[in-house]
Parts: sequence; C-alpha cells; structure tokens
Amino acid sequence: MKLSAADFLPQTPTGHYRIDSDLGMWIEEYRGSVGLADLKAMLSCVVSDPCWRAGYHGLIDFSWAQVEMTANEVLRLALIMKQERNRSKGWLVFVAPNSTAFGMVRMLSYWSRNTDRIKIFNTRGEADRWLKQTSSSFRKTGYREMGGVLLNAV
Repeated sequence: MKLSAADFLPQTPTGHYRIDSDLGMWIEEYRGSVGLADLKAMLSCVVSDPCWRAGYHGLIDFSWAQVEMTANEVLRLALIMKQERNRSKGWLVFVAPNSTAFGMVRMLSYWSRNTDRIKIFNTRGEADRWLKQTSSSFRKTGYREMGGVLLNAV
C-alpha cells in the first residue's frame, strides 16, 4: 500500500482526507461546521499531495458536517475547482445528507462546469456502492481523455 502525505498529517477539526492509489480515488470526510476556508484548504492539500492524480475519483462526505456557505462563496470555490491544476477528471461523488449540502453541491457542480461528472447521494453507503460499480467498469474497460471529456464513461 502506497502512503500519501495525508497519512502523516494530523486531522483537522473540520476534516481529513486520504488517497487510495490502488482504488484510484481520494476520500474527504468532514465534521462540524464547514465553510469556504475549510474546503479551499482541503482542496489545496489534496491536489498538492504527490499521490494525487487528476484521473482519480473523489468522494467528498458531508455526512457529519453542517455546510455553511453563501452562494458567493460556492461560486468562489467553483472558480478555484475550474483551474487546471485543481481540476479532477474522474468522478466527484458527494454525500449530502440534507438539503443545504445538496443545494451547495448542485450550485458547485453547475458553476465549476462538472455536471457531467458529479453524483450526489444521501448516504455514504449509496455513494460507496455506486463508486464500486463505476470503478470496476473503469478498470475493465479503461477510459481515455479527449479534450477534458471522458470517453467510455459509464
């Protein structure tokens, strides 16, 4: 098992992440009140981790968090996510257990122009099952990138 920088960092009060190179994904988990500064800091940590790859899938779990962001803050986060160095080409799967988190993720997907690669689930179990099916499809068929578009995506 390959270790990422996250394996050596202390957990923060609002969240932590880990990268699983074998599965080709990273997982972010949040607790408590989460705002723009928390999400920006996490994004910066993840994409600067030497184990992170733009083709990995991401699972962002707000199951134990209260997302507290204005529409302007969601737009600011979306603009950061659109930058090439921060842009994931894999699926972004969110666990949004309440309407506030769900609405924030929907705005984020639209403004970051990721609507074709974002899935939102109410529970972690649903998200895990979907990712397992999708990841196994990618491993079987592979995928190719063409101009930022995934081909052979399920």
